[in-house]
Amino acid sequence: MDDTQKMEYARAFLQKEVESEFPYPFQILTEEDSFLFCFKNGRRDCCARLKATEGMLDKLCSGDKKTQKQEKERVLRVLEAAVEAQENTALSEKSEYGKMKNMLILRPLNLDFYRSELVNVPYIRIGDVALVLYCVLSHLGGDYFTTKVYRDQVQKWMVPEAEVMRAALVNTSFLYPPRLYSIQCLMGWDGKRYENGIFMGEDDEQKIPPGMRSYLLTNTLEINGAIAVFYPGVAEKIAQDLGGDFYIAFTSIHEAQIHGVGMISPEIVEYSLQETNRECTRPEEVLSNHVYLYNQEKKTFSMLMDGDFLEVEHEE
Repeated sequence: MDDTQKMEYARAFLQKEVESEFPYPFQILTEEDSFLFCFKNGRRDCCARLKATEGMLDKLCSGDKKTQKQEKERVLRVLEAAVEAQENTALSEKSEYGKMKNMLILRPLNLDFYRSELVNVPYIRIGDVALVLYCVLSHLGGDYFTTKVYRDQVQKWMVPEAEVMRAALVNTSFLYPPRLYSIQCLMGWDGKRYENGIFMGEDDEQKIPPGMRSYLLTNTLEINGAIAVFYPGVAEKIAQDLGGDFYIAFTSIHEAQIHGVGMISPEIVEYSLQETNRECTRPEEVLSNHVYLYNQEKKTFSMLMDGDFLEVEHEE
């Protein structure tokens, strides 16, 4: 079996075993090199992610019954721990903001696609992008488990919602620092390396190389990395190093392409973005079909609408 066939075989095997032995109705999906475990309730508020390592796939696809059983039981233990953590913390009426604060993050979602699911969930709106409040309950390497935090939970903390959201954005930037890669770096033999994308330091070595037509912005996890452009100080630093305003094309919730104004027309960026979203990006992972502009002088974001850039506000 090739890697794709192994992923599907392992997914189907785990789906069958989880449905027969686990008390929660998980739907198992694949995303690149990971398995996603989502509740079958039509909502996306809970998700566990397990890295599909080569060893894991070999045990599930080629191992004997004993080996398969051991690996299946390991997966079930991970899910049990994740669900127990959710039940005992984020969904508990006794949870305290002081204890939860460092577990709160914001995740970028398309507001129009998820609007019905965000009725009672705090989020910051920037154009058609929603930065939604989540709690990280478990995270080890590529395996993590998150849940949405609802407004009634925030109200119990007796802390202003705007304060919670600002703190969560800062916390997200510390947990998952931004990384910006030039096209030259991406096309190199080594691909992306952790240290190559660092650009938020004070020294000259951490400046963005100017003059490139395109850059890729994400975070160290490369999951939900499109939010990085909204981290405190990030847009300002990019504009400073590039020498002016820049366009942003959110090619998914995980990353954004950055283009200095004058290097390419916004209409070409918009066409390429919409083509990418239509052909390559899953509907639930599309962040926006609009090109954004960061204005260095005003320190504002605008969105391309019918040929014109219209300034958008941060709405909390």
